[in-house]
Amino acid sequence: MTIRFENHDLVTDDASQLIDITDDVQQAVDRAAIANGMALVYSPHTTCAIVVNEKESGFEEDFAELLAELAPAEGRYYRHDDLDIRTEGIEDDTEEFPNGHSHCRAGLLSSSSQAIPVVDGRLMLGTWQRIFFCELDRSRQRKVFIQVLGE
Repeated sequence: MTIRFENHDLVTDDASQLIDITDDVQQAVDRAAIANGMALVYSPHTTCAIVVNEKESGFEEDFAELLAELAPAEGRYYRHDDLDIRTEGIEDDTEEFPNGHSHCRAGLLSSSSQAIPVVDGRLMLGTWQRIFFCELDRSRQRKVFIQVLGE
């Protein structure tokens, strides 16, 4: 069995940004030189997600609007942002960049990873499916881990 691990660095622009990483994942499969197995795509960030869906501007806009409705960045009280009661996970810029909404969005999506089957060296995605890294917070430096397993 072959196991290949890759770390991909990227910088996001803004919240609800979907970055198509499908080609990066397929290239990792190609470098692993497996015929059959799987590709695991994982985000090690609590305010990001890995999403499989269609690359279509209408969907991307609808998705951003839906997230904003379900967990708005402003106008709702988040205990996570209340530094009078919060005692954990506080960083130097926590007060400057409240992100309770981002954590709620990530919890709703509950998709820090996706496993995609590989058959005959190709990702087994549907006709319109693409793999996206989804930023749920703000412009940040991020990582995507890709692990390919197979024979």
